[in-house]
Amino acid sequence: MAHVVPLEHKQIAYVSYDPEERSLVVAYHRGASIRHLSIDWEQFQCVLDASNKVDELIKLLSRLTPATRRIGTS
Repeated sequence: MAHVVPLEHKQIAYVSYDPEERSLVVAYHRGASIRHLSIDWEQFQCVLDASNKVDELIKLLSRLTPATRRIGTS
């Protein structure tokens, strides 16, 4: 079951995390989405617990390698 977190951001609409796939999807208001693979629950939990979820998400994404990304549309 995916966990969806809406974000108050001008570019990012929401993020969702699928614990079975260990994947994080960042969905943008314009319709694009990027799936990041090999994300642990603890990494996503840091985003959930943060007072500024967008900042924490950006920190997480900056630590990922390009090999973990799959670009698609929502």
